[in-house]
Amino acid sequence: MSGIAAYKAKVTLGATKVLGIGTWKLAGIEVDELDDSEFDDTWKTFSFGMKDGGTISIEGWYKKDDTTGQDVLRAANLNNSSITNIRFYLDGTSYYEPCQTTGYFTPASTTGQATKLSEVRVTGYEIGAEKAGLVSFSATFKVSGCMVLV
Repeated sequence: MSGIAAYKAKVTLGATKVLGIGTWKLAGIEVDELDDSEFDDTWKTFSFGMKDGGTISIEGWYKKDDTTGQDVLRAANLNNSSITNIRFYLDGTSYYEPCQTTGYFTPASTTGQATKLSEVRVTGYEIGAEKAGLVSFSATFKVSGCMVLV
């Protein structure tokens, strides 16, 4: 099986492409480790704790006229708004997005999660310039819930 050609990747808000982006990274789920050792134990033992949906980062070139992409991300950061329609494409068809299916999180499922929809929050962004390059744009996100592959 061959790998996926990354040049076909993209970031979108719904069907609208966020312009200028050339890199995205999803730092996936982390699980808390709970120390359940007790007195007289000679080895520490651990139980699984809560899951953390992780973080996402994007990088690329600043597009000052991208009113439906980069401007929306900056406004979400400024207004403490959550985003549910962001997609991180691996290729032309497959992408990660915040889970919007409550069935994935039902208590009866193997995940044991609560019935709550997922969202992404823009935790920061940067715009920068170097004298010998293009103006750059980057943003960081925090996942509340989990990302799913579609």
